[in-house]
Amino acid sequence: MKSLKTLRLAVPMGVAALMLTVAGSISPASAAITYWSYANDYEGNCLASSTTTDNVWTATCNDGLSTRNWQWGSSHTDSHGYQWRQLVSRANGHCLTTDNETQNNAVWTSPCGNAPDQWWSGDNNGLQNENGNHLRSSANGDAVYTSPPYLVEAERYVWWGAHS
Repeated sequence: MKSLKTLRLAVPMGVAALMLTVAGSISPASAAITYWSYANDYEGNCLASSTTTDNVWTATCNDGLSTRNWQWGSSHTDSHGYQWRQLVSRANGHCLTTDNETQNNAVWTSPCGNAPDQWWSGDNNGLQNENGNHLRSSANGDAVYTSPPYLVEAERYVWWGAHS
């Protein structure tokens, strides 16, 4: 009888301790947003976005500037053996977007939605879009494009991610 009484007291106490542990792990401090910057291997500049327009380009790396910071969105889709997420600009809260119209596709930010051209993977030191194109720097200044892999020098497709 005594062990049954002990069990009735121990189980609720154990559940309560577990709940407090779980609640503690979901505290606001642990919910902090991780911001990433992406430096291009070819030129050493970072992926940047505007605070007032939809423009995306590369510029001197400075993690202290919101225009150089990106976060991976919480929504995702799975296809082609990858998990794709939206890459959201800290500067304007919009998603990195491209299209699949040519071999050199424009890149911009636009309000996050369910468009297939807003889903990205950051695997293997590159940024690949779900449409199969890869983000790359341009030989023409600070522009960025998406294109099929290795249309230009391989280093233009390499993006080194660092987070703060």
